[in-house]
Amino acid sequence: MRGVKKENLPEKTCVVCERAFTWRKKWENCWDEVTTCSKSCNAKRKSERQKTNAQARASEGDDGGSESGERRERAKHKAKVKAQKAERRARLEFNGDPTSGQKPCDECEKMVNELIRCQTDATKRWRMVCGKCWVQVSGGVVDGDAEHPHYRYGGLWKNRRAQQSGESGIEPVPA
Repeated sequence: MRGVKKENLPEKTCVVCERAFTWRKKWENCWDEVTTCSKSCNAKRKSERQKTNAQARASEGDDGGSESGERRERAKHKAKVKAQKAERRARLEFNGDPTSGQKPCDECEKMVNELIRCQTDATKRWRMVCGKCWVQVSGGVVDGDAEHPHYRYGGLWKNRRAQQSGESGIEPVPA
């Protein structure tokens, strides 16, 4: 609508207050859908629509049987959602299953909360090993030794869902 004088802008009539209103820049992409002149008129229109819908529902279900059935369904749904939220909260607070989130060691298949990522042989394939197996594959030395020429350290994985008991699958290295 560039180059159009204000007096030549398109005009519509509000369906709620029946006043005339003119085109605005904010309605440039949706002018065909605009039916009310303001937010307050739009809110009035919505509240009137809700009242008529509620009255229609009340006149349809005078026996009250379907309404109580809807309430029961709603109560069931609420209970289900509450149970899901409680389960999620327990999981996030680490009150759930103590073994959740554990991974198996590639050497001994034991489920643990901490694994060391390392290369142990000539294939240079990364493996995840527990603390006990790490001592065997690295010789107990972080950088490996002459007896373990293919060993290479690649980081530590910790189970974030693990209980805060201080138990870990990694044993301290003797000095």
